[in-house]
Amino acid sequence: MIYHRRAAFILVFLILCVSACEKKISNVKGEVELYLLEAYETVDKSPEIELQSIVLEQVPLISYSGIKSYHAGEHYFKVTDDAREAVEEHAWTVGGTAFAITADEEVVYTGYFVPAYSSMSVQWVVIDPILWRLNNKMYVELGYPGQVEGVVIPDLRNDPRILDIFRRDGKLKE
Repeated sequence: MIYHRRAAFILVFLILCVSACEKKISNVKGEVELYLLEAYETVDKSPEIELQSIVLEQVPLISYSGIKSYHAGEHYFKVTDDAREAVEEHAWTVGGTAFAITADEEVVYTGYFVPAYSSMSVQWVVIDPILWRLNNKMYVELGYPGQVEGVVIPDLRNDPRILDIFRRDGKLKE
């Protein structure tokens, strides 16, 4: 009889734990999207974008439906062909086109589209709009052509707000 009570207790405990976990994920709202920046200012002539100065374009360049998955370990978005084409059409300036990644309509981090042929070094979050054309994997890197030693770039690529949304919808790859 004691064995049955323990088993029942463990079963109830597990059910409560699972329902609590599901409840937490189901409370996650919103979507992750990529916007081009209509206007922004940088911090002290650096490439760091001042968050309070950002004006997003009205429509996201890549909507949530354009993102098939996010790989947290390798920091890339797997996107649809339509999303890739949108980037190819709008993100081609040599100096870099500024963007923001949002979660639930809140800016999480900013960066620049910087094509591989650019000779300019950018010590901020970057996406190469050329490199990923064949496989639709949009890699988000720290610094171009790489991060310079001693330069600190805040790494918010795996911010919990982003990961929770992707996890909720089965789009997170770890």
